[in-house]
Amino acid sequence: MWPVVPSLEPILQGLLGAFTQPSFGTHCQIFMGWLMCLGHRTEFRVFEAFVGKRIARNVRHPFDRCYNFFSRSCWTVRELGFHVAVQVVAAMNPVGELLLIVDATLLHKRGKHVWSIGWFHDPVASTKKRKATASGNKWVVVGLGIPIPGTNKYFCLPIHAMLQPPGKGKQCEADLAFLMLNDICGWFPDRKITLVGDGGYSAKNLLKRLDARVRYVGLMRSDAAIHEVELAPRPTGTPGPKPTRGPRLPAPREIFKEADRAQSSKSRWRWQKVEVQAYGQKRKFQVCAFRAVWPKVLGGRPIQVVVSRSLDEGFGDICLFTTDLEATPEWVVETYAKRTSIEAMFKGSKQVMDIQRPRHFCQQSIEKLAPWVWMMQSVVALWYLTEGHKLPEAAAAREDLGPWETEWSFQHMLRVLRRLTILQTINRMSRTKADLQQLVETLENYLFLAA
Repeated sequence: MWPVVPSLEPILQGLLGAFTQPSFGTHCQIFMGWLMCLGHRTEFRVFEAFVGKRIARNVRHPFDRCYNFFSRSCWTVRELGFHVAVQVVAAMNPVGELLLIVDATLLHKRGKHVWSIGWFHDPVASTKKRKATASGNKWVVVGLGIPIPGTNKYFCLPIHAMLQPPGKGKQCEADLAFLMLNDICGWFPDRKITLVGDGGYSAKNLLKRLDARVRYVGLMRSDAAIHEVELAPRPTGTPGPKPTRGPRLPAPREIFKEADRAQSSKSRWRWQKVEVQAYGQKRKFQVCAFRAVWPKVLGGRPIQVVVSRSLDEGFGDICLFTTDLEATPEWVVETYAKRTSIEAMFKGSKQVMDIQRPRHFCQQSIEKLAPWVWMMQSVVALWYLTEGHKLPEAAAAREDLGPWETEWSFQHMLRVLRRLTILQTINRMSRTKADLQQLVETLENYLFLAA
């Protein structure tokens, strides 16, 4: 029913290599159905949306091939991610270093027969005083951080995702991040990579095996056991084994106190004021940077530690580190702040793409549907960042935005694409009186599906 707008067609065609020819046709139909679906996006309602009419529940439905696209089709998440990543990099970041952002999210699910369901920490429902858990599927997602042209903002485009199995002794977030990072390094063998993650990825499972082309920026525990890089001089003839690490340094939370007490400019632990582009605007921070080793996580590899305190309200004390010893403290704080773009992406996938709504339980559907939605979210964002924002319809939509809205939200991008799709449908079906009558019936059916 719904045609693909011409400016979006080349991007969808670039995904052809991930599917067989029949599966690609089904993929395009489900993609348009997902974008145009009104109301809750269960799989059945999405399939009804691209057919354009209500299907009675008491008759045999014609959607077997659509369900099979997720449960039986031979395409893989890794192959689809490769084709999405190549298009994003070619269009938005053809040269230079790639910025990868990794994080995990919980998709709420219920039911004892749902594959890989478990009880996980729910950061959205948790507070500082209460840790909440919820039932669902936990996903680790890697996205490309892309600068939005003409702004100082970043957009995260998902290119890989893996399901974390519940229970002890299974692969953790850091293990899955390492596997996906290896895939991406293989896709772009000649590019340097910066990987940004929170505290869950500051683990030896990931960092001790990093590719030489990858530098990491992440969060350090406030009680981390860190040591001097250089070994302390040892008098000749001292009995006992030789030390393998330097003297113990204060824990990061103690360094905050030491920096607050520092009076002399010669003090090692003293604050330095910096101004960086973080969290959407220029912000001021106090930082204290030094080199150390973190044996439990990185063995004897030196790292640069940056304890940071925001001078603006709403941001607290955090301790960051990077494997790049030449990086400036400003760069470390600014780079870690870009991690919020993946949180905005998760918000768009849950609130706009309704990724938690489908009711499916078999292994193949669980492992494919959510990553497919995230990558189609990347396709829509790539279309808007390259072509969509130039169109007259996008300019008209910008004029209607309120002061609290931004055109770089995924909701706005989807709104523009829907409008273009409906206009193209009207233009295609309004040549004769018979076409106009069919158009009226089509739009009536479409509105009826929202009820």
